[in-house]
Amino acid sequence: MKNKYKILIADADGELLSTLKKLLNYESYMVETTQSAVEALDKVKGDKYHIVLIDTDIPDMNGIELLKAIKDYDPLTQVIMMANQSTMDKILISLEYGANDYIHKPFASVEHVIRGIDCSVQRLERWREAILQIVK
Repeated sequence: MKNKYKILIADADGELLSTLKKLLNYESYMVETTQSAVEALDKVKGDKYHIVLIDTDIPDMNGIELLKAIKDYDPLTQVIMMANQSTMDKILISLEYGANDYIHKPFASVEHVIRGIDCSVQRLERWREAILQIVK
């Protein structure tokens, strides 16, 4: 089931991108990465990503602005925000603009990240089943 879900990770930290990509590929997800918010938005507009992980402090566009642009383009995309420096405002604004989860960096464990992604997959599967029931 996991291999049909495509994930995009947008973060300035190349080492983190490499680690997450290896981990999620091992979990059978299809993963792409970028260190640019502008490139992330271009990728989302050019291909279907089911889940996007965004660092709130990614360069060349605020992570919250990227979240909003992705949700405006495709509201069904599951977006998980990540942040080194969290504030109540960042968390609440992320939720307001449609983030599905918010993870603090450094991660408590890689399993925590996988659980967040797996929850997003389960949500997508429930929506898919609901749509299939309607079109039957």
